[in-house]
Amino acid sequence: MFKRRLALASTLLAVVMGAVFWSADTSASTSGALAPDRLRDGFFKVVFGLEYGRHHGDSQRVKKFAETVRFHVINLAREDHTANVHSFVASLPTRVGGLRAMLVREREKANFVIFLVDRDEFATVVSRELRADAVAMGARCLVGVRTRQGRIVSSTAVIVADDPYLFKRCMVEEILQGLGPMNDDDSLSESVFNDTSRHTSFTEFDRQLMRILYHPAIRPGMTGAQVHEVLPRVFLDLGYYR
Repeated sequence: MFKRRLALASTLLAVVMGAVFWSADTSASTSGALAPDRLRDGFFKVVFGLEYGRHHGDSQRVKKFAETVRFHVINLAREDHTANVHSFVASLPTRVGGLRAMLVREREKANFVIFLVDRDEFATVVSRELRADAVAMGARCLVGVRTRQGRIVSSTAVIVADDPYLFKRCMVEEILQGLGPMNDDDSLSESVFNDTSRHTSFTEFDRQLMRILYHPAIRPGMTGAQVHEVLPRVFLDLGYYR
């Protein structure tokens, strides 16, 4: 477990673990997966709690950006996949209502930095950028998130780019986790927030979880009880109740 204090915030870590991935049961229908009860259950499982730092003060609070997310990509890999990341990031505001995001050219203007690395440099970059031990953690990809009372101050993701499957998986999971839903749960077969699934795309289930998280009624720092109070209104607004 790793946690370090910063002047204004704390760094929380979410990882794609080194365990072997296997196919999850995907027999559930799309309509069943997107039923309000299933979405509510998934939302609380991924938004509250942390893969690492479960006793952190923000563990049981909503974590999200309250301002525009300014992404910057740094390619350190032999094969450059920056364009793929740019395309995914650029699609997020349209796919996740309420999320404001843009790409910036200068790292100093970014509040979400993404490093693309080859596997043999992954641990080195994680150590330098996040002061974490990727080997000890069993991490294959990693995102560090700095928060202050639930507000995400900045995120830094380190993504392995020279493994096609791992790159696709990590690009989606680590970027999304860097936006707030930092917990994993093995029961969510429709989600990338589950290290036993083999999803490599932004699933519809996860898209709806992100839409809920970035609805304006869901505020950084909210407790589970506070979210329960506003969730019926959020679900009605998003069209989950017909």
